[in-house]
Amino acid sequence: MDETVYLAALNKCFHGNWRIAHNLLQCMGQAETIFSSGAGTLRRLLPGQDTAVQLLTSGQAVEEAGREMELCRREGIEVISINDDEYPSRLAETPDAPLILFKKGCRRLNGSRFLSIVGTRHCTHYSKKYCDMVAEYLSSLRVKPVIVSGMAYGIDSYAHQSALRYGLDTFAVTATGLDTVYPASNRILASKIEERGAIITEYWTGTTPFAQYFVSRNRIIAGISDATVVVESRIRGGSLITARAAFNYDRDVFAFPGKLEDESFQGCNMLIAEDIARLVTGPGSICRALGWSQERGASGRRGRDISSLSEEKKAVLKTMDCGEGMDAAQIAACCRKDVSQVSFLLMELEFEGYVRHISANKYVSLI
Repeated sequence: MDETVYLAALNKCFHGNWRIAHNLLQCMGQAETIFSSGAGTLRRLLPGQDTAVQLLTSGQAVEEAGREMELCRREGIEVISINDDEYPSRLAETPDAPLILFKKGCRRLNGSRFLSIVGTRHCTHYSKKYCDMVAEYLSSLRVKPVIVSGMAYGIDSYAHQSALRYGLDTFAVTATGLDTVYPASNRILASKIEERGAIITEYWTGTTPFAQYFVSRNRIIAGISDATVVVESRIRGGSLITARAAFNYDRDVFAFPGKLEDESFQGCNMLIAEDIARLVTGPGSICRALGWSQERGASGRRGRDISSLSEEKKAVLKTMDCGEGMDAAQIAACCRKDVSQVSFLLMELEFEGYVRHISANKYVSLI
């Protein structure tokens, strides 16, 4: 039988106790060896864990894992073990990484940049705006990050939608089996994510939503990403669990601040106050902290000489030097020029390769 089947069985036996599973693997070398070991050997390795020993020696877990692998093949679900090259390398570095992941979608699970965006399910109108701001900015980078979230109500859904709107790949980490879309209202979104990214889970088919599973999946969201951004959170919430997991994995954490009296942002403010998260002043501040801001612009023409440009064009480019996307009205206000004049200058600068039109009438400088 394939080693992947034994890893799936081992993951099932020790769900919630992944470190024990990892320790057993380190000691025995292969998952198959663990299941073929006698009860005496396993009792010495797992003192006081008679239930676990019984699971490992009964053969039932391996039989169930074999049936699950066959079901996944029929349903087009890819099964990825921690031994596979396809397994997310960042997640593999964490001490409680799942031994098996199940995946639906077209995109591979490794890449150069991954950013998780999380927050409350009961969010304010600011949330969608912030998600769009981040996705819009990231879409202007030459190396575009993958947006990771949990496909839940609220911020998670907004994060995926914003990523898709601005042409970014996105991963959804779910707390159910891949035969279940939760919430059901996200069926269309799930299909779009599969087309432009991937949906992944550690749970077998038939697994339905359970509160503890959402807590567990948050560590995968944190572990698969270079950094985590908390858009909005009250003093308690799953996004704070994700943020703390990321912090414990030595990953960067960012949070959008709110007014002291605003309960919707008390969790974000607390993360900042406890030095777990950096304060976000705009999407550019996230990228600068991660070292991503120097690579803006698909043409990679930063550092171009502007001495031959007119003073009006130089003034526009100087105004845009902050690195954030700006529209013609914002630039006109800073330059004290007419909006129509600035719009014409931007059109010429884009044609000449000095700026790039990203979306919603906003431009970024390429120099």
